[in-house]
Amino acid sequence: MAEIAHFDADAFFASVEQAADTRLRRRPVAVGGGARGVICSASYEARVFGIHSAMPTRRALQLCPQLTLIRGQFELYERFSSQIFDFCEDLTPHVERTSIDEGYLDFRGRSGGPEGAVRLMRGFDREICSWLKITVSCGLSARKRVAQIAGKANKPHGFTVVPAGNEAAFLAPLPLRHLPGLGPVSTRRLEQIGLRRIGDLVRSGPDILYPVLGKQALSFLELARGEDDDPVDAGKAPPKSFGGQETFPGESGDEAFVEKMIQSLLVAQLVRLRKARQCARTLSLGVRYTDMERSQASHSLPEPSNLDPVFMPQVRPLMRRAWQRRVQLNQVHVQLANLYPEWIQGDLFQPGRLRQQAICAVGDSLNARFGKGTLRPASLL
Repeated sequence: MAEIAHFDADAFFASVEQAADTRLRRRPVAVGGGARGVICSASYEARVFGIHSAMPTRRALQLCPQLTLIRGQFELYERFSSQIFDFCEDLTPHVERTSIDEGYLDFRGRSGGPEGAVRLMRGFDREICSWLKITVSCGLSARKRVAQIAGKANKPHGFTVVPAGNEAAFLAPLPLRHLPGLGPVSTRRLEQIGLRRIGDLVRSGPDILYPVLGKQALSFLELARGEDDDPVDAGKAPPKSFGGQETFPGESGDEAFVEKMIQSLLVAQLVRLRKARQCARTLSLGVRYTDMERSQASHSLPEPSNLDPVFMPQVRPLMRRAWQRRVQLNQVHVQLANLYPEWIQGDLFQPGRLRQQAICAVGDSLNARFGKGTLRPASLL
């Protein structure tokens, strides 16, 4: 029974900008960095010209000189995302968030069966269009991953129901790019041996697929057949933050010492952030006094980053905001939140940006190879 739903907001960042500013509607719009940055999101009017996410902005402007380019308003996107998931949780408590603009809903066990699930999702679609002025694409299936594929197969504003037992027939004619987890390199290698559609994988069998896909061949083959038993996990969500804390051996009222401890913690969390290919927009610092009272301060950047030089200047003013009492400390805490994919950064050619990225990449590589602290900022020595 088709009682698992997947939704994906269409061109989310660009659609939110069009919803917020009526002058942008029905016009080619892209959210991204400056003239030499990358595109974060392109409206469907812009996609007609071949513009897509992660495309260099310069190339996008060549394809569409009349393109309206907007710097991201990430607080606005976060508010829209929160409202979308509020609508979801009005329908069922079984909601799994997979990103800022997509997720799963599980209607199994609710009255109404598959027909009820379809009615609820159609109502959800209408509410999003009416209240938020954006569109979502929805897929329903008895299988979680099939629902995801269905939700993305007919964008924008698609609504696809795959009846139980029809999963393999639905998947068979779709191009390979619709299979989650199958990257462009593997797709090209499969196409080189004549496999271009999901049904081709089923007909070829594991002996043909194994030399190309290795140990993943069987899992992709099962998915191509529509065999997927993954549950919707309402407790599972993408990481919402990266954080860490440091407890002092004793206690300290030395501002320079505390600042260095916070900087060290921050550097460690930024390394984790880059390894996960994520950026963060909000830095929070917390302190614990010797009487166990706590205090915290935070600052949100205009747009996400994962570079040390972007966050480091925030440490001292945040520390002074958090450390308000004339009492010594015995613990500090750092948290990076409001996460986005790594490529969603502004103008890649802002003064020093490429140099900063290169330094961070070299540092991460050397520390991974030769041990933590092999290369570190001089301020932490």
